[in-house]
Amino acid sequence: MSSSKNDFLHLIEIEIEQFYGITIPDYTEEEKIIYPLFKSFFGIFKKELCVYFLSGKAVNYEVHYFIFNVKIF
Repeated sequence: MSSSKNDFLHLIEIEIEQFYGITIPDYTEEEKIIYPLFKSFFGIFKKELCVYFLSGKAVNYEVHYFIFNVKIF
């Protein structure tokens, strides 16, 4: 069971790397890392990728959109 769980966690890292072009660290003590994906002129609109970690492995990710620094999605 643990090998299938590790394969699933590895698939999350591969998906992020291939879709967003961001390499996820193999191990981190952080619980969440935010990667900026896009920021418009004067920062009116921005898009961020939030990657959540558990025991050093990526377990989930979300894309957040902001207009005037207010989260809309």
